[in-house]
Amino acid sequence: MTSWQSRPPGAAGAELGGVGALRCLLLSPVAPQDPDNGDAQFTRDLLSSPPDGVDLIPYTDALASGEISWGPSVRSARQWRRPLADPLGAIARAGLHAFRHSGALLPDPVRWLRILGTFDVVHVHCLPVRFLGDAPPVVVSDSAGTYWYWTAARGMDGDKVERLLRRERLCARTLGYLHPSAHPEGAARSLLFVDAGRALQQRVGVDTTSTLRCPPGVPAPVRPAEDAGKRLLFVARDFQTKGGDLAVEVLRQVRGSHPDATLLVAGSPEPDPGIEGVRWLGPRSRDELYRDVYPQADLFVYPTRFDCAPLVVMEALAHGIPVVAPSAFAIPELVVDGVTGILHEPGDVAAAAAAVEALLDEPTRRVSMGAAARADYQARFSVEHRNQILATVYREVVER
Repeated sequence: MTSWQSRPPGAAGAELGGVGALRCLLLSPVAPQDPDNGDAQFTRDLLSSPPDGVDLIPYTDALASGEISWGPSVRSARQWRRPLADPLGAIARAGLHAFRHSGALLPDPVRWLRILGTFDVVHVHCLPVRFLGDAPPVVVSDSAGTYWYWTAARGMDGDKVERLLRRERLCARTLGYLHPSAHPEGAARSLLFVDAGRALQQRVGVDTTSTLRCPPGVPAPVRPAEDAGKRLLFVARDFQTKGGDLAVEVLRQVRGSHPDATLLVAGSPEPDPGIEGVRWLGPRSRDELYRDVYPQADLFVYPTRFDCAPLVVMEALAHGIPVVAPSAFAIPELVVDGVTGILHEPGDVAAAAAAVEALLDEPTRRVSMGAAARADYQARFSVEHRNQILATVYREVVER
């Protein structure tokens, strides 16, 4: 077999009839095989708008075509394609499974993977992977949500999560697998959605010297927001976790001084359709949100209890909608306080309501924030910005 290092850039694409395009295996969550969360949305967005000169192949397609096979883990056993001649790996898999089952490690299964097809580069996003045999250069990316998920969403003590991640790091280094949160150094390049993830990785011993920030990249708006001056918007599938009840309370307080203010709630079922001033839009697709929902909003109210780098906040900014949200998780990296929105202390409904009232009272300031939000989106969170980074990184690691 030709060594991966000796292959010229685009060789895989040329062999398969392309014109020098890089052929990239994308090991990133795919719904419904994996949880349909923000990382699965990242996969959908990346596949729908890939970087120029890059042919992305999701792992599900590569499994179906026989270009990869992987070994059993907690989640991948049903998709096993062929045996892997790896006795040490079998022992390691059994040991890791026992550790995870006992709570000595976080329950993030490792996918033991052999590459059988021809690829120029592999992009691993969020999935712990051990490669068996030869592999092309690997780019690893992480949404940095592991720590916040287990602390905020699952109620685990932060110090315990860090201990488990340090233990995961030791296991990954010993057994030679990549873990995007705990041991990304085995890859040729490491990317993070947000800089807040850098501090989390550093606390568990990760060397982040060469780590780059690369946003997930959300689509551009279909049409800009209308700015009617009285419509608030909340978008989330998980109404309670993302603070939907707090958004309703914000509206209740705001209506004392702005009785014509309304709150649009999209993505969530109707917990109580009888709340005055609230319009329940129900579950909506991304296309419906872009076409029908975001353009109606004047302010995006998102008092979330748990998040990492919420895509809905970036989507609101893309539409030129100022954001009122807590100064928590990675939200302060997304919303420039006083420029593209207003941040408040987590759980402080009165502060959120005061911010909303101030922006409803000052249309000139609100419109100025909206323009700043659109400009900041284009510079930092757009698909074009993401693709520029990814295309550069892919070619950089292939040409080494």
